[in-house]
Amino acid sequence: MKKIKYIYLILISSFGIFGCTDLDLTPKTGISSENFFRDIAELEIGLNALYQKNLWKIDEDWWTDDMHHRGGPANNDISTANINSESGLSGSYWSDLYDGIKRANIVLEALEPLRGLENPDELARIEGEARAIRAYFYGILVTKFGDIPLLRNNLLLQEAYDINRNSTEEVKNFIYEELDLAATLLPNSNAIRATQGFARGIKARIALYLGDFEVARDASLNVMELETYNLDTDFEKVFLREGANSPEHIFYIAQSQEFNVNLNNTLTRDYIPRNAGGFGAALPTFEAMHSFECVDGQTIDKSPLYNPHRPFENRDPRLTKTIVEFGIPWLGYIYQPHPDSVTTVNVSTNERITNNDTRGVAIFASFTGLLWKKGIEQRWADNPRLADPNLIILRYADILLMHAEALIELNEDLEKARELINRVRARAYGVTHDQTEDYPNILDMDQVSLRSILRRERRVEFMLEGLRYQDIIRWKIGHKAIARVVLGLPQPNDQDRSQWPFNNEILPSIDEDGVVILQADQLIANNYARTLQTYSFDEGRMYLWPIPASDRFLNENLTQNPGY
Repeated sequence: MKKIKYIYLILISSFGIFGCTDLDLTPKTGISSENFFRDIAELEIGLNALYQKNLWKIDEDWWTDDMHHRGGPANNDISTANINSESGLSGSYWSDLYDGIKRANIVLEALEPLRGLENPDELARIEGEARAIRAYFYGILVTKFGDIPLLRNNLLLQEAYDINRNSTEEVKNFIYEELDLAATLLPNSNAIRATQGFARGIKARIALYLGDFEVARDASLNVMELETYNLDTDFEKVFLREGANSPEHIFYIAQSQEFNVNLNNTLTRDYIPRNAGGFGAALPTFEAMHSFECVDGQTIDKSPLYNPHRPFENRDPRLTKTIVEFGIPWLGYIYQPHPDSVTTVNVSTNERITNNDTRGVAIFASFTGLLWKKGIEQRWADNPRLADPNLIILRYADILLMHAEALIELNEDLEKARELINRVRARAYGVTHDQTEDYPNILDMDQVSLRSILRRERRVEFMLEGLRYQDIIRWKIGHKAIARVVLGLPQPNDQDRSQWPFNNEILPSIDEDGVVILQADQLIANNYARTLQTYSFDEGRMYLWPIPASDRFLNENLTQNPGY
């Protein structure tokens, strides 16, 4: 804990050194690499500024079919297909990530004059961290925007006005080379900083996103061979504060209420129930709920174990660790959104109170009846209602499933791919993968079946971790996973109590990509659901984001992506 606090003190003191800029990589303050980075201690300050929270972009789950937000985020530019060259959403990714690249370039250039004067091992580690983080930032940019300017060094202001977009292939190769070099400079440790595991793991992720399955296979295998990380035996704990030292974590951005690095009061309250002082506004969708398999390993449209009137029973254990089960204590109160449950129990006093988490009482209670549980804990609901979860960037389960996916797409060693998926799946049941009688182990051995299983497994394993959007983009399924009618529970007066919470007549289906298909028109016509929002997706342009108009205005050499 003392180490984390020390890092935050360094971070806070370092923010003033780096001003937010676009593509001109010159510092905006009076402090520069020429008069500040004189020794290891000062170089460390510059390095720690690369870990600033806003630089580590995590995609929003409400852009996807897993989450709906009943507030302002419901009208985000992605789900509404309104993203354009003036969008603040894509523009913030562009400007923040290039700001991070600028910071990394400053550190790398300032490091050179210190060679022979400072500890070479410390210089190597700093260089490795800066290179790995810069490569990670480039990885996000290239997967979001395609061809982008590749800035290996600081540029003078005038030079920045003349740069061109480098090809995706050139940027990709640069990323791979940088991460390979970084891995040779970094320690093999479980420290929550850029390490060998981070460098190799991020290389695997970027390669997977770009369809380089051989590179993804080898890089993910490199992480496994480090023997530094393991699946945590407790899935739920991984996402809580008590799980900060989990052997599964490869990298996360730590938050801390003590240092005012946290989710603000409004965002925190969006996730917690109204009885606990929240808004219940950030909601799991019906699609998220229905994507978890039954304990027989079958999807809900095929399993005889699925009961839409008792939807949490006989399901993958990750369901009740991700979404709040009805009728259980949650953040101090029994959570029950049934329209007739107008009172509920305060767990600490055992008194009955008005139930503000049912729409039978409060019209702004969860529109889907569902609330998130994953990573949320009592401290979120306690005053001042500020959440400081660790923002997970990479964990070992992702390495295993990336390696499995690469093998599947290469159609090689499918037995190994099956074993890796089983390892992740078995952990959810609290057993090891060789205890085949205690979880629905996968027996399929053909590429098509394993691809479908892998995609479903990724969805339920990483739900609410910001990975779903990029999976949708790289699998080219935006036309069905983003473009859709978002459904909510019918109004309380229209709710057929015999069909609570889901009806047994018009059931969802789950397709080969793990997308849950709801018969929206039929469900609405029968008062089994109502429309919350209608979303769309333009396949002709939205698999890439637009280059910001502000940068193209300053630099006519920056071309635009198709459709923008």
